[in-house]
Amino acid sequence: MTDTAEFADIVLPATTQLEQFDIMFSWGHFYFSLNQQAIQPLGEAVPNTELFRRLAERMGLEDECFRMSDEAMALEAMDWSAPALQGITLEGLKEKGWARLNVADPDTFAPHAEGNFPTPSGKCEFYASAAAGGNFVLPLFRQGSNEGQPGGHVPPLPTYVPPRESPDHNPEQASHYPLSLISPKSHAFLNSSYANLDTQRRVAGEPGIVVHPDDALSRGIKDGDPVRVFNERGSFEVVARVSDEIRCGVVMANVGHWRKFSRASATVAAVNSVRFGDLGNCPTFSDTLVQVEPA
Repeated sequence: MTDTAEFADIVLPATTQLEQFDIMFSWGHFYFSLNQQAIQPLGEAVPNTELFRRLAERMGLEDECFRMSDEAMALEAMDWSAPALQGITLEGLKEKGWARLNVADPDTFAPHAEGNFPTPSGKCEFYASAAAGGNFVLPLFRQGSNEGQPGGHVPPLPTYVPPRESPDHNPEQASHYPLSLISPKSHAFLNSSYANLDTQRRVAGEPGIVVHPDDALSRGIKDGDPVRVFNERGSFEVVARVSDEIRCGVVMANVGHWRKFSRASATVAAVNSVRFGDLGNCPTFSDTLVQVEPA
């Protein structure tokens, strides 16, 4: 039961990778692979696709997609006529489990050697002609779709944009919350996955915040002290780790820890903004001002 699941009235159990059929495109490599069910689903777990089919039936939804099997959806989702997939079939994947895409050898593969960039000019553009038109849309990295992208105006030339939470934009806010907070992922977790496991929590240690010695000294904070990190959005409590590995004026608290295992039942998410960035609705987690004080 994750922090999010505890807010739900009903939790529907989903299958794991070992219990379901799935097809995976290449991500950072040249291989296309098939995930075949290794064991029967445990308990009452069902694949998300099966859950959607059952919900659609109960809700009276008659769209054809809700009647398709997982294999039919896999066949529909891929452009099997694409040059990179020539000679690759679902049946072949079932036999071998994987297939190398039909692209050149990794040492010679240079898809943009002759240009062919997804830009109006087909070239690598330093001045983005698409942005100059006032509707700049970046293709999503994983889904490959432009739907749902904001398509707003951005400068056609890369320029420095000051942090929204800074003395330049909001001097009053910066006077109350003078420290810039960054919240990278923990090496012990996968985002927030496995952050409930004893082994992973032991590796990660107690949730903490790294503070520069000068910032700690001016606030009466010593290494190992419990501290409160806060801004106008919320607060969380962790232990201070005083170190000159962080820049003065900057503090760092890892994301991924669960509320139920944290002091005061709050994590770094309590102070982060929900605003989007100017490109692709990206998050603005690293544009956050806070204050730190002894707890």
